[in-house]
Amino acid sequence: MTAKNAIVIGGGIAGCSTAYTLAQHGLKVTLLERNTHIASEASGNPLAMLYPRLSSNDLASEFALAAYLHSLRLYQSLDLPAADFDCCGMLQLGFNPKESARIQKVAAQGHAGSIVQYVDKAQASELAGINIEHDALYFPDAAWVNAQQLCRRLVQHENISVATNENVFNIHKVNDLFAVLSNQNSMRTADIIVIANANNARPLCPELPLSMQAVRGQVSLVGATDASRSLQKIVCSDGYLSPAAYPNNAERMHCLGATFSNITADENAQGELIVEEQDHLANLEKLHHISGSLYAELKNNIIAGRVSLRCTAMDYWPMAGQLLDAGKVRNALPRANADVNSLPWINGMYMNIAHGSKGFTTAPLCAELIACMAIRQALPVQDQIAGMLNPGRFLLKAMGLKRLAKIAPF
Repeated sequence: MTAKNAIVIGGGIAGCSTAYTLAQHGLKVTLLERNTHIASEASGNPLAMLYPRLSSNDLASEFALAAYLHSLRLYQSLDLPAADFDCCGMLQLGFNPKESARIQKVAAQGHAGSIVQYVDKAQASELAGINIEHDALYFPDAAWVNAQQLCRRLVQHENISVATNENVFNIHKVNDLFAVLSNQNSMRTADIIVIANANNARPLCPELPLSMQAVRGQVSLVGATDASRSLQKIVCSDGYLSPAAYPNNAERMHCLGATFSNITADENAQGELIVEEQDHLANLEKLHHISGSLYAELKNNIIAGRVSLRCTAMDYWPMAGQLLDAGKVRNALPRANADVNSLPWINGMYMNIAHGSKGFTTAPLCAELIACMAIRQALPVQDQIAGMLNPGRFLLKAMGLKRLAKIAPF
């Protein structure tokens, strides 16, 4: 049966990009969001940074680069206004011996100059418009994007309808369709279900072990000065500083971030999070690694901040793809050499979560992966990467099926 419609649960970047991608492939999509507005939680930060973090010639770097290039093409295709999206470029600094070795290793991998270049500190300073004290990797097309505006643009598609204040609490099968129940006592049905609600995914598939955690992160909004307005590029050390791009009435602010603090995964009420002064100080320390002069210039200029809970898997890979029937796997343990397609996959049920702090870079490619699985098209990534993203990998590993945990169905 050819799928005709889909329900996507969650209105952050994972849900919005999944809804958009399925709609682009011709499906009618209903997006359900538990808050009053989409992009209200981790995807609602003032600005999101679009860039890859590369290291060795491994699958993680291959995925990071593929996701970055995919998202870049997608965002450029949306014709967002300049006030909401700017491919200004990014400098990743070799600010300590470990990072210096990493960026030199990446520079030696032979990437096209249109993707990444190695620059010395003089070149980095000229590109940035401020004094930079370290050599760097320069990504000419790396970008910042207004996160909420991007999510709103993604769901402005003729094939997408959005329902807010819909907190989904149950999914079950009704004949050949999935039925979704929400706190509004409404039931919707669809051929395809995509769970994309980050830390709230666990209750919707209670039998499937999701080895993930909620990670508290705080960004700081910093008022620009005459000197700091000269900054032309995003600059990264162990944190990032954006150009003075975020609008505050007639003024512009820098986004500085971000902190990482693990908390228990059930603490996922966005409205209860409080901006902490100690996290502002931690972000300022990251700024000190970027530029001592900018640190001195901006250390007393923090105007506001925003806290959110990211969703991160324990192995730092997103969870994206088709779901396994965990009960059937446990009741009939597969052979270690079984064909992955013989496992009890739940036809039409998918997941796109656990993007950590990189969701605006990685979620759209995972959305494309899910769409291709759903409509039986060639996958946009190699099989090994699809396997690493497989949401059932933790279940299979726990049962000693490590080979199967690395393979996705096709």
